[in-house]
Amino acid sequence: MRSTMSHNGVMKAPPHGAEMYLRAGRSTYLRINFDVLYNNISILKQRCSPHTDVIAVVKANAYGHGSVEISRYLESRGIGHFAVATPEEGAQLRQAGIKGHIQILGNAVEEDIPTLVKYRLTPTVAELKFLQEWSRAVTADPVSSNNAGNDTISSNKVTDSHALQERVRKRHQLVLKIDTGMSRNGCQTQDFPSLIQFCQTQGLTVHSVMTHFSQAWDNPHFTKQQLNTLMTLVEPLRTSGVKVHVANSAAIIRGFGTQLDFIRPGICMYGLPPDASTETAELVESLGLRPVLSWRARPTLIKQLPQRRVVGYDNTYMTRGTETIATFSLGYADGYNRLMSDRGAVSLDEDDVRCPVVGRVSMDAITVRLDQPRPSPTTFNIITDDFTSPNSVTKMAAILGTIPYEVTTSLAARLPRVFVSGGHIVAVTKSLMTDER
Repeated sequence: MRSTMSHNGVMKAPPHGAEMYLRAGRSTYLRINFDVLYNNISILKQRCSPHTDVIAVVKANAYGHGSVEISRYLESRGIGHFAVATPEEGAQLRQAGIKGHIQILGNAVEEDIPTLVKYRLTPTVAELKFLQEWSRAVTADPVSSNNAGNDTISSNKVTDSHALQERVRKRHQLVLKIDTGMSRNGCQTQDFPSLIQFCQTQGLTVHSVMTHFSQAWDNPHFTKQQLNTLMTLVEPLRTSGVKVHVANSAAIIRGFGTQLDFIRPGICMYGLPPDASTETAELVESLGLRPVLSWRARPTLIKQLPQRRVVGYDNTYMTRGTETIATFSLGYADGYNRLMSDRGAVSLDEDDVRCPVVGRVSMDAITVRLDQPRPSPTTFNIITDDFTSPNSVTKMAAILGTIPYEVTTSLAARLPRVFVSGGHIVAVTKSLMTDER
């Protein structure tokens, strides 16, 4: 994906104006609000100890929001730690110029090592076998000749082999993960001492130790058990400077592990609740968090259809009278779920007008029954940046019987993303292989 911006890095445009669509290069786009993003992080940090730092979770294309631009913005605001799911995601950030610490959250395997070493990515380790291969790999790469992260170690500047080796090991850090009860990733508690001992004897640099909560939102008893298990294991190491982190979004809000070295905000960083219930959305909203993303579109065709005309595949909808039907050039290939057929709605800002999606959601199109004939340039909200509208992420997730995570991570890369701050466009990403300046 390529970024586009003006010669001075900022482009002013009206929020619904024609220039937004011209910059996006399409009749639909996602609007990502950097100001809301940073405010959400500030609210989450206020719930933590003053010394607690942030690991911004930007996996899955930053939960659909655009990982490169999100990471660039956050790094410019002083955030130096990021987390993704795969080495490929980490490599994409390095290639985009991200210099900070990048952790790969999935269980590290040997196949990952070349990419991890090349791009100075931090694996999350659960097995001794990986540590053995990792130790060999970082030792065999003493000069780290790639330029990933602009942190090249030059052999002509370090003459002492032991000093060089020490610098290499510090460059190639790792995170140890303990399974404290989720039974998914991480080493078993009885295996942790052997892993940390191997790291110490081999001089491997442990960035931190972590675990992950399985039910921090609504099971405090089990979450406390997980936290206690972790802290018992790591307490002897903390005096030597080993850092610890546990708190995902739910844990940050519920107050578990917020006094430790890092928090790992994900879904709530983007202003969305961990589940689609009204109670959860109300709590998230009451904290001042707001959705970062909205989805906007203009119809590509508006037509008057007579009574008893069928609309879309499979003839699932028939007009009841003369109706105004608008076609939007977006569909399930863009992440608008097919299960929203005859169930979804789009909206206008004015007077909170809502218009139902009628007929099947197609791969590249949806059809909507308008309340009245409207001009084609009219902008509609496909997804609103609130918690209560029928086409908010939260309500769409409830309709689909899923969680907000799935709604936004399903948003396709081919959707243009327009990033705004202070009422100005600051970046645009598209899947096109061309650049606008």
